[in-house]
Amino acid sequence: MKSTAKLGMMALATLAAASASAVNYNGDLLVGFTSGTGNDFVYDLGPITALSYGQQWSLGSSLAGFNLNTVNWGVIGDKNSSGVRNAWTTTAGTTPLSLASATDWGNLNTPTASIFQNFSATGPGQTLTIGATDDNSWNQQTINGTLTTQYVNAYENPNVAGLGVANFFQMTANGSAPLYLGNFGLAADGTLTYTVPEPSTGALLLGMGLLGLTFRRALGARS
Repeated sequence: MKSTAKLGMMALATLAAASASAVNYNGDLLVGFTSGTGNDFVYDLGPITALSYGQQWSLGSSLAGFNLNTVNWGVIGDKNSSGVRNAWTTTAGTTPLSLASATDWGNLNTPTASIFQNFSATGPGQTLTIGATDDNSWNQQTINGTLTTQYVNAYENPNVAGLGVANFFQMTANGSAPLYLGNFGLAADGTLTYTVPEPSTGALLLGMGLLGLTFRRALGARS
């Protein structure tokens, strides 16, 4: 009896320690990389409020085990700020799904928090290496998971494949259309860069043309 009780107490202590080690999600943006096998890599980019034009993260050494020409990667995040629930995601070009309600936002937040709980600490620059077959890996949560609560099934796939650019959007849980914020780009040396594209020359010229037309009409009305 004493031995059984001791084993039971040890088991409870182990569970308590595991629970204590789980990190609560703080709303930071996460970028994840997976090849579908081996280990996935997830990096904490920090809060959306700290994101700036031209900001770069040198991830080359951490991505050395991946073929960057074929790796699947993306950025996700969400935060409830005084009842305003926003979420952020990259896509391969298409506009992501809108969030109609707080329930939709919660369905997205749960898998994001499940990924984040495996970090050892919170804050920008924290890293996570996790087996690609783990239920809370980047691979399972955002691409190949079969559970209804996993990110890809509760919301959608945020990944793009290989080198290049991923469009970045903000969704507010009020049914409004997603807002395009800019893009993240992955370079061959493993550098991740955030940019906000400037208006195209054509759009600029069109705007100037419309302004000139308005000015000429105004002059005509005066004469």
